[in-house]
Parts: sequence; structure tokens; C-alpha cells
Amino acid sequence: MKKIMSVVVSIILGISMTACGSSVKSEEVVATINEKNITSSYYEKTLALYKQSVESMYGATIWDTEVEKGVKYKDQFKDIMLQQMIDAEVMYQEAKKENLLPSKAEVDKKFKELKKDIDSDQEYKKSLEKIGIDDEYLKTQQEQDLALQNYKNNFNKTTKISDEEMKKYYEDHEKDYYRDEVKASHILISTVDKNNKPLSEAKKKEAKKKAEDVLKKAKAGEEFAALAKEYSDDPGSGSQGGDLGYFAKGQMVPEFEAVAYDLKVGEISDIVESQFGYHVIKVTDKIDEQTPYEEVKDSIKDTLLTEKFSEQIKKLSKEAKVEKNEDVIKKIKL
Repeated sequence: MKKIMSVVVSIILGISMTACGSSVKSEEVVATINEKNITSSYYEKTLALYKQSVESMYGATIWDTEVEKGVKYKDQFKDIMLQQMIDAEVMYQEAKKENLLPSKAEVDKKFKELKKDIDSDQEYKKSLEKIGIDDEYLKTQQEQDLALQNYKNNFNKTTKISDEEMKKYYEDHEKDYYRDEVKASHILISTVDKNNKPLSEAKKKEAKKKAEDVLKKAKAGEEFAALAKEYSDDPGSGSQGGDLGYFAKGQMVPEFEAVAYDLKVGEISDIVESQFGYHVIKVTDKIDEQTPYEEVKDSIKDTLLTEKFSEQIKKLSKEAKVEKNEDVIKKIKL
């Protein structure tokens, strides 16, 4: 469930197409941030925009999932979304103070581009209309997005990250920059159908015989990539000569991973059985090294800037005068 929360929190502007009903009057106020109101109508539309994005990842049943005793996900989702709206409004107000708002021409340009995309998808356009998303709402969102981006860009430009800070972060997170990876290719002879249902025992025996034949060819020195292109049932890697690229521990099924990490570079495995079928694996490279600080200092700087920006938003939101109308919030349904 923490993963779900982190996905929602990471979204700045999500798009969803599911309407949400409510008995709340549109002029009621959900929250006030430094005398700027978030109306229930605006809140409902924003909730609706996000809703399908979450459902597409986790299914429609996610809303009634209990995240803690007596608290369902739909209730926490509403709180998370409202806090994001409050944070966005606080940032917008700060951008305004710092003369970082976009020009009318910039907003109009982005709005025209958005409208063009929407108009090209009639089904999507109708779904937006169904939940009351009009041009005024879209234009407001475009202006806010541009303002927030300007604010973030300016923050990154003016915030100094010292070499000492970056080195300390590297030392504190040294394990994160240690690479223990394998690069391998494989040939998969599947034992499941297109719906991932197991094949019959007879078909499974045929698959194993085929895998054994392919293994003999590979061990005899036939080009592994050519064999993968001809025989592999893995649609993703088969056309690439079986190449899976580099992977770390935990990224492959346990049976596959154990053999791949045990093989030496250039070695070909015996048949490895997994839930997907029979694999013939060839390890093509291994990396076992600590990535030097100089190679990752730029990414560390980006990480520290992101952390500092997050701290800045929390600070601004904490200092802002925020009033929530819990009675109105409770009446709004997903």
C-alpha cells in the first residue's frame, strides 16, 4: 500500500475520465489557503481526473481496500489529493510573489496544444465533458502547471549544492551505487498459453524436447542469437537475439536469477525451468563494482535538489494559513 501512496504523491497533474457524483453544492468551500478558496466543484473535478489513472494501475476495487484499521483507501486518497492541491496553490502564490507567473501568450500556446490533443480523441473529449471539465478549468490548470514549473526551475537554479554535501550523500548511500549486475540472453520455450494458463502434460513434454534440442545446438557452437530469433517464445527478447540486457538481483524469477548469477561470462546453462517455461541462458557480461563518485555526482545533485525542493514545499505549506472544511470534504464521494 505504501507503493500506491507514493505513486499518487508523485503525480503533479493526473488525467482521469471517471465521473464522481456528489450532493455538495458547487459554491461550497473545501479549503482556504491564504484567503484563496478551493471550491467543492474544483475539488471534485480534480478527484475525477485522477481517479481512472489509479484504477488503471490497481483496479476499481482499490477504493474499498483498508489501508489501516477503519480507514479505506478512498478516504486517504481524498486527503492526499487535497494536500497536493494545497501545495500547488501555495507554490503558485509563491511564484506570483517572485514574478514567475507565465505570460498570457505562454498559457495560450500551451492551452491550444492541449485542446488540439483533446479534440483529436473524441472519446476522451466526451469523458472530460461528462465530468464537467471545461476550457476554464483546463486553462487554469495550464497556467498553474507553467507557474509551478517556473518556480521549480528557479529554485533549482538558485539553490546551491556543495561538493561536500554531494560527497556526504554518496558516502551515506554507498550501497546504492554498487553495481552487481548480470547481462544475459535466453531462449524460452514456453509451457503456458497466451493467457498464461499451463499447457497440457503432453504439450509440456513436447516443449521440453524442443528445449533440449535447442540446448544441444547452442552447446555445439551454433550462434546463440540466431537460435533465439528462430526458436524463442519470448516476444520481447526473441527478436533481439535473446538479449535481456543488464539486470540486478530481484528483477528475474528466482530460478532464472540463481543460474544466471552462477554462470561465468560466455557460459551456457543447462535447461532452467520456471513458471514461464524452459530457458536456455547465456551470460554475456557481469558487473561487480562500486560506481565512482565522479560518475554519479550529477545524479546526486539532482536527488539533493529534489529533496530540498520537497522540504521547501512542506515549509511553505506549514507557514501558509490553511483552513479545511471537514464537513464539506466528508460529503464529497468518489
